[in-house]
Amino acid sequence: MTTNTAIIGAGPTGLTAAIELKRQGVKPTIYEARNCVGGQWAYEMVVDEPADVRTPQRQSISSAMYPRLTANLPKRAMQLSDFKLPDELTLFPSRVDVLDYLDATAKQAGLIPLIRFNRPVQKIIKTHQGWCVSTAAGADFYSHVIIATGKDSYPNIPGIKGLDRFVGSVTHSQSYRLPNLYQGNKIVLVGACVSSEDISLDLSSYAERVYICGTFPPDGHKCYIRDGLYGPKRNISQHARPQRVGSHNVLLQDGEVLSNVDAIILCTGYIYNFPFLGEGLKGLELRGFSFGPLYMNMFYPTDPTLIFLGLPRFTVHFANVYLQSRFCAKVLSGELKLPPANEIQQELQSEECVLQKSPSKLDEYHNLVFASMRRLSELTGEPHLDWSGFLRTLNNHKRQYQQDYRQYPFTYDLKE
Repeated sequence: MTTNTAIIGAGPTGLTAAIELKRQGVKPTIYEARNCVGGQWAYEMVVDEPADVRTPQRQSISSAMYPRLTANLPKRAMQLSDFKLPDELTLFPSRVDVLDYLDATAKQAGLIPLIRFNRPVQKIIKTHQGWCVSTAAGADFYSHVIIATGKDSYPNIPGIKGLDRFVGSVTHSQSYRLPNLYQGNKIVLVGACVSSEDISLDLSSYAERVYICGTFPPDGHKCYIRDGLYGPKRNISQHARPQRVGSHNVLLQDGEVLSNVDAIILCTGYIYNFPFLGEGLKGLELRGFSFGPLYMNMFYPTDPTLIFLGLPRFTVHFANVYLQSRFCAKVLSGELKLPPANEIQQELQSEECVLQKSPSKLDEYHNLVFASMRRLSELTGEPHLDWSGFLRTLNNHKRQYQQDYRQYPFTYDLKE
């Protein structure tokens, strides 16, 4: 089976896919919009102050990294394929350590010559010659295209009433960089997941007050419920979600009013978006957090030569991408075959495409994600490691130690 494959994106997902394709004898061409590998892990300086989300021509941002960011997963869960992170790194490596590892791995795996840097893809369309991938430098045709641009590139901007009238800045966590820009400010962080938790701690030493406003389920994924003030300067507190914003105030859903607020940072996650696909693809729905249906959360059912990797949320991303990439590489090399179109369509009727489920329904979402990983392990012959138990134990560790969880030992035996 002869394949001519393009991979869009040279972040962890695209690099993993390329490693596994090479191992199966498929030599891909990788398109990368920037001048480096690493995707989100490649720090990008934001010019001047963070972009206000209400500005129509706000700057385009490729990375959400800020200088003091540290991984929230242990290094065992951060490796590309079987390339281990260096033993000397701390349990929760810094963003610089992760980027250095990604760069070194891309070189060791011989991927750099396969990458076309500074080639943002403008359009992908199916023609009689195959998939046409167009950039400013021209167009090329491929039998297969793997979309590896990630799930965290397009900010989710919630429609909070009055946000347009707020006098201070309204930014998204994607453009957050330096805490000293908020010196002496009262800041509202909208959202109650890992980004608001980490950014609040980064801000604490500089801000007057930091309010985290979101939903805090008692057993929620990565949610740390606390009463009173906490943080390095004991100036962080947790509150209900915003209902309405005034010129200087934020009214919360439980009736509390936060007064004299200087800035709002939306830690509200990201939506799926693939602008280079134009008006979309027949049979697929793209609605914010929902996308699909995709066969096995990867293959475009109408034409499985178009593949999306790394889209499930709230999972162990690197491990999931590895299994997806192993399966795709075996399919593209001809070692494995996909079922007939009618069987694919029958399976899609089961409504088990995790990309069409609400991430807020975490138990259901996790069950589907880890069931998919188990199935991929079986199909590829890879050991089925207990990543579900790993994540559950890690979240308990985070809840136990809360803001200091990275400072305490964490061990988990990843059994089959």
